[in-house]
Amino acid sequence: MAGAQTRTIAPLFSFACPNTQFGTCPDGYSPDVLIQASDGSFYGAAQLTTFGTSNPHGGTLYRLTPRGQFKLLFTFAADSSGNYVNGDNPANALVEANDGFLYGTAFEGGATNNGVLFRIRKNGTEFSVVHNFCSVANCADGSSPASLIVGHDGSLYGTTTRGGSNTGNCQPLRGCGTIYRFTPHGTFTTLHVLNGTTDSAFPGGMIQGSDGTFYGTVGVFLFSFVPGGQFNTFFAFPKTSFVPPSADSPLLQASNGNLYGGLTTYHINQVQFYEIAPSGSGFQEFPAIGTLSGIFAIGNLIQASDGDLWTAFVDTHAGNGTVVAMSPDTGAVLQRFLFDGPNGSLPEGGVLQGADGKIYGTTIGGGTLTNGKAPSGAVWVLDAGLAPPQPATASFSPASGAPGAKVLIRGSNFIGTTAVTFNGVSASFHVLNTQFISATVPAGATTGPIAITNAGGTAQSAGSFTVQ
Repeated sequence: MAGAQTRTIAPLFSFACPNTQFGTCPDGYSPDVLIQASDGSFYGAAQLTTFGTSNPHGGTLYRLTPRGQFKLLFTFAADSSGNYVNGDNPANALVEANDGFLYGTAFEGGATNNGVLFRIRKNGTEFSVVHNFCSVANCADGSSPASLIVGHDGSLYGTTTRGGSNTGNCQPLRGCGTIYRFTPHGTFTTLHVLNGTTDSAFPGGMIQGSDGTFYGTVGVFLFSFVPGGQFNTFFAFPKTSFVPPSADSPLLQASNGNLYGGLTTYHINQVQFYEIAPSGSGFQEFPAIGTLSGIFAIGNLIQASDGDLWTAFVDTHAGNGTVVAMSPDTGAVLQRFLFDGPNGSLPEGGVLQGADGKIYGTTIGGGTLTNGKAPSGAVWVLDAGLAPPQPATASFSPASGAPGAKVLIRGSNFIGTTAVTFNGVSASFHVLNTQFISATVPAGATTGPIAITNAGGTAQSAGSFTVQ
């Protein structure tokens, strides 16, 4: 197992709380998962605002540039009656949709105090609740929403950990959870209600695989789901002591097409990772790489530009936490970077690779401040010498068109795109988010592939766009 490296984690921004027993942190505290949006800035939620009580509330939304310039966008606050009508505890990652808004969920609050789906512009204006969970009969639309993703069709998809039905095994929680879709046009649809038996209960976060199928964890199972089709628990973990990670740590589909995820083990809290094919075959359990401290969670897993798997967690042998890079073939730890408190402590929000190749993430504790206030979480950066991630193209629509026509290109790693070409002819374009680009067929273009270029290189579509 590799030791600590000479490259170190650096604090980019620290959240401040007053040095009092009770109080409010104006920027929030305990930040969660980051995203990098089309403008190159990072966006995230700090889960809480009030402290000093057994049941803290609130939360904030914020923007942070790669140079550490912070802007508070929104604060989740109680009204005059003490109700958090805009949401409470935004404990999951934001997503950037194709309409230019940021969307997210809050675990509690809203009209029924069962959580909300909200949206906001990247400049902090036009905040609105677009759905209050448990707002229909029998809580059929779910409650306590988990993570949110942008699907291949541009719609938003997510799960709720509770709700869906007032009957069955999960009646005290108003149901065993749901899967839902929300279109930017404002249509909310419950796609599936888990039954607590053949479906298990309380789903975590989902991803959408390259085949269009959604994959996730529920109980001690992996599930697959096709909208309008079948929900299937296609794999049961071979050890009943395994505990899949939280909604903030969904599965990863790596470049080899296989799914990767994290596990902990009851009683000894052993941290392990695994690999499995989307068909449910070829399960490989990797050796343990540490011991999870207390109630903390494993952060999300990414595949960085070096091809390795990266994540963060709070290891009992590294009390402030650690960032690790692992081999996707064996799970062996290749690099390990330590938190020391001033650069952050207690990573739960996972990691992401920025368009500049650096690794970014959050911690729910630690940080560095010089104003006499208490640091209560940090956004950090690690320059591990990785190349910027190269873009990849998956599809485009329509498949043909005349010069001047709009084409929607779907893929990955589109942040920082510098050029789009149609068979070598430069096109005007607009990066919608990391997954989508809107481009205009240029005059003089001929039938051929579409290519996307960023600091990591150029990716060319497998198929040709037909110029009419």
